[in-house]
Amino acid sequence: MYREQDLRFLQDIYDRQSNDIALLYGRRSCGLSDIITDFVRGKHCLYYRAGSVRDTTQKELFAGEIYDQTRSLIFPGEDYEKMMTTYINELGDEKVVIIFDDFQYLVRDNHTLINLLSNILYKGCRPGSALFLLASDDIRWVENDMIRLVGRRSSEISGVIKVNEIAPAEFMRLFPKIPAAEAISVYSFLGGKGALYNDLTGKTTVKDVVTDYLRRWSDIYFDSNSFLPKDIREPSVYNSILVYLASGVNKLNDIHKKMGIDRAKLSVYLKTLCQYQIVEKAATSIYVINDRTILFYYRFVFCHISSLSLLGPERFYKKYIEKNISVFAEEVYPLFCMDHVRMLAEKDMLSFKMAGVEKYYDKEGAIDFIITAAGGNIIACTCRLSQPAMNHNTYDIVKASIRKNRLECENIWLFSEPGFDQKLTSMSKTTEGLYLIDTNAFKGFVDTSGL
Repeated sequence: MYREQDLRFLQDIYDRQSNDIALLYGRRSCGLSDIITDFVRGKHCLYYRAGSVRDTTQKELFAGEIYDQTRSLIFPGEDYEKMMTTYINELGDEKVVIIFDDFQYLVRDNHTLINLLSNILYKGCRPGSALFLLASDDIRWVENDMIRLVGRRSSEISGVIKVNEIAPAEFMRLFPKIPAAEAISVYSFLGGKGALYNDLTGKTTVKDVVTDYLRRWSDIYFDSNSFLPKDIREPSVYNSILVYLASGVNKLNDIHKKMGIDRAKLSVYLKTLCQYQIVEKAATSIYVINDRTILFYYRFVFCHISSLSLLGPERFYKKYIEKNISVFAEEVYPLFCMDHVRMLAEKDMLSFKMAGVEKYYDKEGAIDFIITAAGGNIIACTCRLSQPAMNHNTYDIVKASIRKNRLECENIWLFSEPGFDQKLTSMSKTTEGLYLIDTNAFKGFVDTSGL
């Protein structure tokens, strides 16, 4: 499962009457492989997944794949340009898609590859005969190292598609039969990794999803290091960092005290995790794990892996997860609320022009995110997913946080899945700038005419 616009964009490049090079990258779990599979369906295609080998060996393996897939009489040992030009021209009028998956392994040992592909398309083959699709799940390499290696030749790439996570609002639309609270809990565990949604149905519960993963994690062959990038060094250090981040130790100085690692060196480790998009820097010297499944694993499973082996998935879920899953899901509920606000803005259903909506980090945790109107007005937003119903004290707490953080803000929006108590509901009718939104309103309109 992935965003349909990514597939459409790739198809638009293919439909051109020209030869092109396209780049598709992102996490496999976000649907990278699914997009490739669906895109080539019904097309003439050659697929090659590169390995971490020397360039001479790579050419031999590539030539062998061409022969195995096409029975084309091209001999190992010839250069890429001759091999591919011969192969493409043998097809006559039929347009071919040639996919280089994990293409970073090709470029690392052959920096001129993009230029070589360009020569094939624009000098050796007729227009409209081929599309080279370069694919990679090494986001860090694509966004940091590729331009340095390829240089100006990167301009030869016609289109770049990054496969991003599915947003909360998209998830709700994809699974309308899953109750809202249950859907939010499932999303809190899987995050936006669309490829993990392929087996979900309208009856799927968060317990179903979690116990399935617990079953995999309890397998004796499972290695927790698989959460880390393949080529990363010192996995024990990174595992320790993730354990502390998952437990709520998020400040650089606090992690430094726990681990006894030099702050400068620790910053490098954290920067590496950020580059791999496992961790993000939430604020100055504050770091959080942004992959929900990894966060779940290090918070609940890594520290109790012996118990998982002894108890089994069902009993482990009952002991460690069942009573904590609502709090875990509470952490992503603001993302759903933020997405709802964006949707209202896109459909011009707000009474003001919105300049932005973003997470807000304050020490008390009273404000989850803020909305900024085009005129500069700020709306402080607070969200609650679990019981009990939000009460009038929440309003006072948010007001106090606004004062403490010196926010120039007179408007407060409160989002609540379990609803609101009677006193808070009555307050909203007489208090200027206070609006109450429950999860059911995600399908409707928020009356903001008084803002």
